[in-house]
Amino acid sequence: MEVAISKSSGVRFAPSPTGRFHVGNLRTAWVSHELARALGQPWIIRIEDIDTLRVSHDYRSLQLADLKSIGLVADSVVVQSDRYKRHLELFNQARATGRIYPCDCSRKDVLESLSQISRAPHAPTVEYSGHCRHRADPSNLADYHPTDTLAWRWKMNTQNKTGVDAEIGHHDAIIARTDAAGENFVPGYHWACAIDDSDGNYRLLVRAWDLAPVDEIQSEIRRWCRPSQIFDKTSPLVFHTAIVTRDDGGRLEKRTRGVTLAELEALGISAENLIEKFRSSFDLAAALENVSHGAPPLGESSRFVHLQSLLS
Repeated sequence: MEVAISKSSGVRFAPSPTGRFHVGNLRTAWVSHELARALGQPWIIRIEDIDTLRVSHDYRSLQLADLKSIGLVADSVVVQSDRYKRHLELFNQARATGRIYPCDCSRKDVLESLSQISRAPHAPTVEYSGHCRHRADPSNLADYHPTDTLAWRWKMNTQNKTGVDAEIGHHDAIIARTDAAGENFVPGYHWACAIDDSDGNYRLLVRAWDLAPVDEIQSEIRRWCRPSQIFDKTSPLVFHTAIVTRDDGGRLEKRTRGVTLAELEALGISAENLIEKFRSSFDLAAALENVSHGAPPLGESSRFVHLQSLLS
């Protein structure tokens, strides 16, 4: 099956080194590698290590070793924290142009404001009341509460939206934090990922279905990063893999017992066995068809696979 290749290059898999990979992480990595090879693209690993309180260099090494154990070796490894200056550069640009705004709402403030908002039964989930979006002078940080940190929210484009959601910017997610003076910048997940994906000019981003909700905000930030590019809703494409769940339907976590590569091998499931199980559970031809002709969101038709059925 022939697949049209764009001028973009690379299939990106982006783990966070916060623990040993579980079987769901390994399966997503394997799927991304399979898609890269089928598309004739380099396989890129981006180590997302900006959450300094949770990441570990030891886990980074162990994760790469686990991938190598099942035959997955990246063509290139990118470390997200190395791009801090780029994240800060665009933060300052977005701040100067009013594309982001400071927010001193506490979690309690947000919940109380949301409780007062009436929505239609099938309206999108509202995540933020929009309180700080409409402040008179967001450039004057002295007007904000003297908190330890300020959150900075991306001002989502409300064009073509109607009703209450158009008024409140319900997806104005936090993209960075600073101190009360607007200094000591710390990039957030959405900000760093969107910038790095834009600069990487990838053909395909691969992540599990549980991250589908981040597509909207990150795609808007990517388009803002590269306004001169003809950048439609499908570039870069995002392919979502099935979420491997416990047999009771609960999600796997890195601390879940019995699901790391070493634990599976102790149960008699070798790396070769595991790859065969991944191969049996994944329809590569359907995935390539999806990537070639489908409309976002793209991904496996089955959004969940139970651990027992995967490993049986």
